[in-house]
Amino acid sequence: MARIGLTKSEVKACRDQLLAEGRYPSVDAVRAALGTGSKSTIHRYLKELGDEDNLPGTKREDTARSLQGMIEQLANQLHEDAERRYRALYAEHQQAMQEKERELEALRQTVARLQERVDELEVDAYASQPHDHGFGDFSHLYASSRGGLNDSTPFSMVLSGGRASVFDVDSRPIRYKV
Repeated sequence: MARIGLTKSEVKACRDQLLAEGRYPSVDAVRAALGTGSKSTIHRYLKELGDEDNLPGTKREDTARSLQGMIEQLANQLHEDAERRYRALYAEHQQAMQEKERELEALRQTVARLQERVDELEVDAYASQPHDHGFGDFSHLYASSRGGLNDSTPFSMVLSGGRASVFDVDSRPIRYKV
């Protein structure tokens, strides 16, 4: 019984399938996909199909496939460019944040040093002031008794029998922490 060989339509269908998969339709690839056929017959049909494709007026499928490939390449390139730009901007942002954090830490240290100096100056200023604890200097009594001033020192209160209207026990300045 005679064997029926490959037809041109079988080779065309196989070639189109390989092209759709993105593979080159070589003689060996077509033969492997079909599982049969002589290389010379497959080569002859591929050549005829190629000559038909080179005729004036390209086929719609070829145009669509070419455009699809270019669109995929363009999309991949756009995504890669966007990723590269994002990574660069993110690294730039991280570096700026680190710089600001270093500046903030330096400012915190400066504020701490200044606060220590203010505290020291307040302590020194208080220590250098003469403190009248109520008993000891009585020169103001004479002046206040002649001028009609209300003397509210602890000593004058004791002298007056506790009849003073205002009593200031602590004459130190009030310190507020900021």
